[in-house]
Order: sequence, then C-alpha cells, then structure tokens
Amino acid sequence: MSKPGFINHIAFQAALIIIGLSMASLVLSVFLYRESMREIALKEVENKATIFLSAMETSVRRLAMEKNTKSLIELIQERAQFIDESLNFAIVGVIVRDADGKVLEHKIKDPDGLIYDPGRPKGMGPHPIPKDFQEVIDSKAPLVKRQVKQLKMVEGQPVVRVIEALYPITKRQKGELLAVIKLVISVERTFELIRAEYEKFTKRVILGFSVATLLLIVGLLFFLRRRIIVPVLSINEGANQVASGNLEVKLVPSGSNEISSLMGSFNKMVEGLKQRDQMRRSLEVAMEVQQNLLPHKNPQIEGLDIAGISVYCDETGGDYYDFIEFDNAKDSRLAVVIGDVSGHGISSALLMASTRAFLRQRSALPGTAADILSDVNTQLSRDVAESGSFMTMFYLIIDQADRSLRWVRAGHDPAVLYDPELDVLSELRGPGIALGVDEDLQFEENSRSELRTGQIILLGTDGIWEACNPLGEMFGKEPIYALLREYKDQDATQIVEKILEALHEFQQGATVEDDVTLIVIKLTENF
Repeated sequence: MSKPGFINHIAFQAALIIIGLSMASLVLSVFLYRESMREIALKEVENKATIFLSAMETSVRRLAMEKNTKSLIELIQERAQFIDESLNFAIVGVIVRDADGKVLEHKIKDPDGLIYDPGRPKGMGPHPIPKDFQEVIDSKAPLVKRQVKQLKMVEGQPVVRVIEALYPITKRQKGELLAVIKLVISVERTFELIRAEYEKFTKRVILGFSVATLLLIVGLLFFLRRRIIVPVLSINEGANQVASGNLEVKLVPSGSNEISSLMGSFNKMVEGLKQRDQMRRSLEVAMEVQQNLLPHKNPQIEGLDIAGISVYCDETGGDYYDFIEFDNAKDSRLAVVIGDVSGHGISSALLMASTRAFLRQRSALPGTAADILSDVNTQLSRDVAESGSFMTMFYLIIDQADRSLRWVRAGHDPAVLYDPELDVLSELRGPGIALGVDEDLQFEENSRSELRTGQIILLGTDGIWEACNPLGEMFGKEPIYALLREYKDQDATQIVEKILEALHEFQQGATVEDDVTLIVIKLTENF
C-alpha cells in the first residue's frame, strides 16, 4: 500500500522536523529548569538554615554552656515555629553532640507536632562520631549537606525528604567548641513550591514553544513555498509540458540559489532537446529520402521470381540494393546490385546515394559490367579520397537470352547459386577490391552459363551472417544454406521471410549493430 501523497510533501516533512526539534528543545528546557530550580531551592534552604542558627548563636551558646540540651532543642523548635512562614522548611529533628562527639540530645518531631526521644540510633557504639560531626568539630565551621535523604519518622506514615545542617557552638572569647547542633530539615514544603513553580513555568514554556513553533512553521512554509515549492512545481510543470511534446517551454530563474541553477540547466536541456528533435526530424526526412532510393517493389519479370529487402539498424544506413532494367525493350538483361558502405548513419547514407546516382547514370550507357563499375569507382574515389570511406558492391547481370550470369565483385561477399536438382551450392567469386580505394583500378568481369529452371541466387550483406546473439556467437552462412535447401520449393519472398525470421530468433533481442540487406532470385519455368 502506498503512503498518502501529503506524507511525501516537502512542506509536511519540514513541519514534522520543526515540531520534532521543538519538542526536543521543550523537554530539554523543562528538564534543565527543574534541575536548576532544585539547586536554587536547596541553596536557599542552606542559607536560611545557616542564618537561622547564627541568629540564635548567643542564646544557644548559653544553654549549651549550661548543658541544658532539652531547653536548647525546645528553643530551636519554638524559634522555628515562630518564623515558620519565612523559612519555607520545617525542622523535624535536632541532634546535639558535645566537643567529644557524645550525643547529648536526639529528638525528632512526629506528625502531630510532639517532640519525643527515639533513643540512641541503632548500631551505634559507645561514642560514635559520624563523619559530618567530625568534620564540623575539626573545622569549627557550619556544614550543610545538600544531599536529599528520605526519613521514615513514624511507622505507617509516608517518608519525609530531608537535608541536614550542622552548626558549631563555641565560647565567645577562646573559641573553644562547646557543642555541635545538627538540624534535620524537611524540604517537602520547598519541593512543593518548586513543583508549583515548575508547573507554572512548564505551562508558560509549552505555550511559548507552541507559539514559536507555529510562527516558525508558518514562516518556513512561506519560505519553502516561495523559494522551493513554487519553483520546483514550475520545473515539474515544465517537465510535463516537455514530455507532452512542447519544446517551447522556458523557465524564468530568480536569484542565484540551487533552484535557479536547476532552472537554468532545465532551459539548457530543453534547448538541447529542441536541437535533437530537429536532428531527429532531419534524420526522418533523410530516412524517407533514402528509402525512396531503394526499390519500392520487387520487379515483375517473366522467368524470374525476385524478392529484396533492406533493414537499417539506424534511421539511415549504408546498405544498398537495386534492380536496373535496361531501356532497350528487346534487352533481356536485368542488373541486380547490392552494396555496403563502410559504417552506417548519415555519412554512409550520403555515400550510398551518391553511388546509386553514379551507378544508374553509368548503367544507362553502353559497356560491360566491368566497364560500368570501373567508371563508377573512378568517380567515387575522387569524392571520398580524403574521407577514407569505401563501398563494397556485387554487380550481377542476368541474361535470359543466353541463360547466363555475368558479374563483377568489388570487395563484396560472393553471391550464392543453389541448384536444388543437384543439391549443389556454389559461390560466384572473382577478384576485385572495394569502390573508392583505388581510382585507377580496372575491374574484371566473371561469367557463368547454362543456368536451369529452379536454381536460386542469393545476395546479401555481412549484417546477416555477422549478426551476433547475446553470447557473442555469429549467425554465420551455414544456417542460410540450410534454409535454402529446406525452403527450395517456396517462392523468393517466403525464402527471404524464413531467413529473416531465423536471424531474429537467433539474435534473442541482442542489439542490432549493422544493416541487413538480402536479395533472393529464383529462376522459374519461363526462364
């Protein structure tokens, strides 16, 4: 199942990113604020506890010198209750030790506000001196342990979170340590104030972050729409128009960012497509012109069953075939020509057209097949001397009057003559090099007589037997010879079709790299 389109929309994704970053910032801000508030509150408790004890130092010193620890604890409790509103904390326990660390008094306050003595802490030795008392005894300086502890005052009641503050009581003149007072301070009220302030802050932060996020999303969407989404949509619309065939599309870049650069590249691409489209149209015209230079239909001549075809691998090609009937009505000859220009494409098509013009013009004049090709070679060699191009050709004259063949082979593969009656295949060979190589070359004519009804002549270009399959194997000539034997009783057109079908099946979709031209001539009963 495909995702909804809006999930893939750039604006939606940008909004999700902003919301995610805002949520992460919100959580981090709230966490840091809570920790900061906690530290500030505990510091405030520490300062107030120290101030509270220092303010009572004179009264406490007197009671400590009298060793009236009970009165001392009651004094501390009374003073704490008197300024309870200003302290933001409650004293839930007082422990007094003398200079030697001996416990003089250990009292805590129960939930009903009554002071009672829980007795000596369990597990203590005769005169244990805790580390914090020892530290104050040694330094004679106040100590507040900001570490929050949980104190279970009465069974069945909730625990209370407390911190501990220690204060030394010394003689005024000598500075001799009289006692150390340890206050167990409940910070529940402090934490309640923190919680209330934290909730207020959280609401304000959430509101602020929500407004800021909304404004940021709106601003970003406006920016994305103006600088990214609209330009990208215009590129998309332009691409759709180009895909529909409109090559007059032109985008208007604005600014110097990547989108504008992309628009400029798009415009260059469209210009390139226009040029390629013009070239394609030119190639289509060239293909049409070249196709018109090839025979429109097979000649209908009594005694001969003729079929020819040329298939180009590009819009234009270099293969050429032709049937030239001589103007003299009494002339019983037919010239069959097949050629192959080096390479394929526009240049090969131009050379093929020029050769056809030379050949048809020269064939209208008197002379043998050797004379005709020698003159064409001279003219062609002058035209292609600097290009290095050439053209192979097989020029065959079938003369029904004396039942003979005369041919000139200009570097082309030999034609094949198949005699079904004797089941003999023979090649029409002969000396000669390609046209356009040697201006002074004079070709030699070859001949063969005593032709019989039923014999088959086949001419082709190397695009047939050199065609390859995906494994790189060549089609070769043997399959063609086998097809001639198999379909010897069929007409020329059917033989051509069978050969092309076998070739197509052999290639198995492999890329066609050369033009294919094939001519089959079958001698019929009236030959």
